[in-house]
Amino acid sequence: MALTDILIRSTLGVLSPRYRTVADWSEVYRRIIDTKPVCDKTKANRMVSVRHILDGIGRRIISRVMPHEIAELVQRLHAEHPALAKRVLIEAKSLFNEAVIYGWIDRNPAFPLRAPAVHVQRHRLSLEHWQAIHAYALANQPHWVARMLVLALVSAQRRSDLEKMQPGDVWDDHLHIQQAKTGMRLALPLSLRLDAIGVSLGEAIEDCRDYAVGNSRLLRKHNGRPIGVASMSARFEEAREGSGLVWHDGLPPSLHECRSLSERLYRAQGVNTMILLGHKNQAMTDIYDDDRDLAQGQWKTLSIQKPQRA
Repeated sequence: MALTDILIRSTLGVLSPRYRTVADWSEVYRRIIDTKPVCDKTKANRMVSVRHILDGIGRRIISRVMPHEIAELVQRLHAEHPALAKRVLIEAKSLFNEAVIYGWIDRNPAFPLRAPAVHVQRHRLSLEHWQAIHAYALANQPHWVARMLVLALVSAQRRSDLEKMQPGDVWDDHLHIQQAKTGMRLALPLSLRLDAIGVSLGEAIEDCRDYAVGNSRLLRKHNGRPIGVASMSARFEEAREGSGLVWHDGLPPSLHECRSLSERLYRAQGVNTMILLGHKNQAMTDIYDDDRDLAQGQWKTLSIQKPQRA
């Protein structure tokens, strides 16, 4: 910290928060994040971004921070970690916006900045990929893995929500889910059927009931013990590699890509996938609908309804 900043913080900073540091404000901001209705993992991820901000400009007087200082921080991160740089900029905008609301500053210095372009490195999952992975799991892995793949595709939910699904979540012919990430409450009809694999949600749940002892979770080990999300991802990766599928560049699909595939398949059926995925806006759902050139080179047929004759 420059000598002038030290003097300002120790004198004027006593009288007005605008003369305190970004690090001082971060203590307040941390408490604001703690009140947000999001899961602990999301809060921890946001605090990682806050720490990067503090490493770069934490000792600066908050009212003296300029846009170019934030831009330089983001650019340094972007050189090695493009996705992290984008998250840090998003968090910086939120951090300084809250500071405006609380009267620490008059303007948001991060507001004019645009997020750096991030090249998508992870491949999407196609139905053919999923079928090959499922076939390997069915033949070579514990019983719960193939059931997990079906439940993930038919329900379109995140692994954290798959992990905690219980038979008791089913009533009134619906599966009830309170999403761990957002708190969104969904009631999915058991009659929901994914035509691409010919399985309904009710059938997928029923297949989970009796394959192992216990009923504390739909997905569980043979001895009835729960399965952690890390094990779910690891088993998916094992099945993906065992299936013989090859991706020549970029990162291969993760278990989470079942959610994108599910969205694309259900949208083709005419299902409201924004509700199904638990999103608050269509723009977020449309990100999942992007197949990232998975169908490149294929013809896309425009269907036109014929007018009804009087």
